[in-house]
Amino acid sequence: MAMWNPWRGCHRYSEGCRYCYVHKGDAKRGADTNIVVRTGNFYAPVEKDKKGKYKIKSDQIVYLCFYTDFLIEEADEWRQECWEMIRERSDLRFIFLTKRIERFMHCMPNDWNDGYDNVIVGCTIENQDRA
Repeated sequence: MAMWNPWRGCHRYSEGCRYCYVHKGDAKRGADTNIVVRTGNFYAPVEKDKKGKYKIKSDQIVYLCFYTDFLIEEADEWRQECWEMIRERSDLRFIFLTKRIERFMHCMPNDWNDGYDNVIVGCTIENQDRA
């Protein structure tokens, strides 16, 4: 299992965000969750060791953007580069959850078609109104 947070920060999107662990954790650290920024591990899936081997070993599940939302608007300029890394690392399985499923078609790469075999997308539905 690996975690990949190419950016961090989020803003409350729905009533289900009221008790979000990201906002609580950032508040304890004095960080402003509302500011979305690229992180230092943006290139984590394609980073290699001194021998030229990927640091994230094959056949792992990579939890993507579990401290933000992969489809958040502020990350639109960075997402295409993430898709390129996801394509390169077809030996990994990436999973992300989103509350912003209505942005799905806007955020998918041009070659998405029926999806990528190594990507699992989940949508958080917190109540009947949101469904």
